[in-house]
Amino acid sequence: MEKTETVPIIVETIEIEAPIGAVFAALTEPSELVQWWGYDGGYHVEKMERDLVPGGAWKTTGTGSDGSPFSVGGVYRVVEPPRLVEFTWRHDWHDGDSPIGDTVVRYELEERDGITHLRLTHSGFTDAKDRDDHAKGWPVVLAWMKAFVTR
Repeated sequence: MEKTETVPIIVETIEIEAPIGAVFAALTEPSELVQWWGYDGGYHVEKMERDLVPGGAWKTTGTGSDGSPFSVGGVYRVVEPPRLVEFTWRHDWHDGDSPIGDTVVRYELEERDGITHLRLTHSGFTDAKDRDDHAKGWPVVLAWMKAFVTR
């Protein structure tokens, strides 16, 4: 049997019955993101800082499901409100001896007939476990965001 290499990319799509501006704000505004990213009594983003311009930095900090602090941050590469935002992603948790490098997250949004279509692409993984963990997490995260903007 021939072994095939797994493509190091995650793609998730979701439809949200909300205006594109509301979805973009939920993804990028610190005061909104901290309201929906996580769940009570466990993993939750508590603070977001950002400079929403190409080259601007962003960082979130919070508490993991095991109670330990975490952070995720990076730099914005593309910012075209309300349709597109792309940024590097580096988290401070990992298993093993080698650190996980930067990956790239891209949100592409399009509104049609009052429904926002969101395509998330997360690329640049060099570690299969890290990719697989994020592939499990993104559908959950997008469901939290959808529940927030459609409440």
